[in-house]
Amino acid sequence: MVYRSGGKSVEAVKGVSFALGKGETLGIVGESGSGKSTIAKALMLLEPIAGGKVLYRGSDISAFGARETAAYRHEVQMVFQDATGSLNPRMTIRQMLAEALRHSASVASVERLLDLTGLPKTVLDQYPREMSGGQCQRASFARALAMSPKVLVADEPVSALDVSVQARILNLLRELRSRLDLAVILIAHDLAVVRNVCERVCIMKNGLFVDSGTADAVFAHPRSEYTQTLLAAVPDVRRALAARRP
Repeated sequence: MVYRSGGKSVEAVKGVSFALGKGETLGIVGESGSGKSTIAKALMLLEPIAGGKVLYRGSDISAFGARETAAYRHEVQMVFQDATGSLNPRMTIRQMLAEALRHSASVASVERLLDLTGLPKTVLDQYPREMSGGQCQRASFARALAMSPKVLVADEPVSALDVSVQARILNLLRELRSRLDLAVILIAHDLAVVRNVCERVCIMKNGLFVDSGTADAVFAHPRSEYTQTLLAAVPDVRRALAARRP
């Protein structure tokens, strides 16, 4: 995948290909600079793609007209790593959700979004700076869900949170996928995070997928030395795998 930066073409992702079906959860794991966030930006049309294709329902998204692009942006939503920074500091949560619902054909309401994301009504009149990191991330999920998306791209959604809060947000992601039949792409640098949530996993290094397949297969029988090294550094994953062996 090639994109343009500063007038130059940059090949950030090479030979990467994956498919995502309705209701599936795919984890993309890699260290900083591996190219995983470039994939997310390409999916969200945040980077102009000069080489390679992103197909949605069989159509190349880079060839979409204005109406098709608007429909695509409704159906494919993103949750960012920096939840507080991605929320408008001048708007209360009530105002943000109401604005998102005004631009959506969704039949959802503010109350339903709170119910889906586990937010109390008390946050509605608060600004992001008055909320915890976990609450801000739940608000980010609520804003994305206002569009009734079919696909949710979650780019490092828990890496900036405390460990105890991470677990609750990952549980929320699992619940949302089940309740709404969402297709989810979870981008992370932590193997334990994707092992907790994803059915399929792609391991990324230097713009390439060095391992891919079902989570069980990749974690139990890693093909690449890089994946083996990552697994060796995560004791909890090793213990979980050992516990599953007969």
